[in-house]
Amino acid sequence: MFDPENFEAILNLDDTDLLNLPTEEDDRCEFKSSMTKDDDLGKKICKAASGFWNSGGGLFVIGVNDHGQPDGGISLKIGNQSRKDWIDKVLIKVEPRASYEVQCIKNDKAGLNIGNEKAVILIGFASSQHGPHMFDNRYYLRAGAHTVPASQFLVDAIYARRAFCSPLLRHVIRQKPEDVNTLQIGIVCLNDSPALNVEITLNPFPPSLKQWEINFPLVVPVISKESHFFFDFDRLNFSQKPDKIFCLQVKYNDLANHEYHAQFTIDEGKQLGPNFGAHGEKDQQLHKIAVAIDMLTYEISEKKYKITRNIL
Repeated sequence: MFDPENFEAILNLDDTDLLNLPTEEDDRCEFKSSMTKDDDLGKKICKAASGFWNSGGGLFVIGVNDHGQPDGGISLKIGNQSRKDWIDKVLIKVEPRASYEVQCIKNDKAGLNIGNEKAVILIGFASSQHGPHMFDNRYYLRAGAHTVPASQFLVDAIYARRAFCSPLLRHVIRQKPEDVNTLQIGIVCLNDSPALNVEITLNPFPPSLKQWEINFPLVVPVISKESHFFFDFDRLNFSQKPDKIFCLQVKYNDLANHEYHAQFTIDEGKQLGPNFGAHGEKDQQLHKIAVAIDMLTYEISEKKYKITRNIL
């Protein structure tokens, strides 16, 4: 029923889907009774969050018995606070916090044992690459139907796993810090996994770089979170239109030597913003500023003239 890689899908579930819950807990599913007190429930949610995030994700179901059957449901509010907001606040205690979704399912079509103003709550925890996740100074894992403290060896293994997740590369366009009239394309890494043997090419080749086409593909040994890569590709020239849209194509490997391919669209006119991307616009903006200054100067002169006349 639950896929940690598609955890958002729980937002599409209704009470008829509760009939498909597992009949017992396992390493991907944990049940909590409607009779669980809120203080105790908050701790169990955080403990489960640590365990599921450290173990590949899972589903936490509140308001059911040990066989996954609704046993009355829990209130949708705690005082004036919605149950979802309460869960969001509770999960702040887990560090670092990863992705999850909350779905509150009321009694509708299936005629299940869910009271008025109550619901069965589903919390879907995604698979996380940013562990280990800690609650109350301890790390947890799922072991079958139980959430148990993780040994130091397993905690170290989760830390090591970070390095073997897929590198997450993105592109940026910026003005060169040492020369603001030069534009640069950058390849940046957004997670902790470095990209190795990165090959960069452009298609079609922009006119501004045509003379350097023989030097492509560019090969960069490592692009990481601490070491991004930028190269010059154009000069700001407000009298001409920017290059046509072209593609930045990237091929790279991870630490396990898996190969990846990515393609990013370079649109200088949009991605630099209105101040710099559309070259013809800057002159218009400067002209508007000049007109505004002239008008302000004229108004000040008029007021000074009237004040002088009144004094005389």
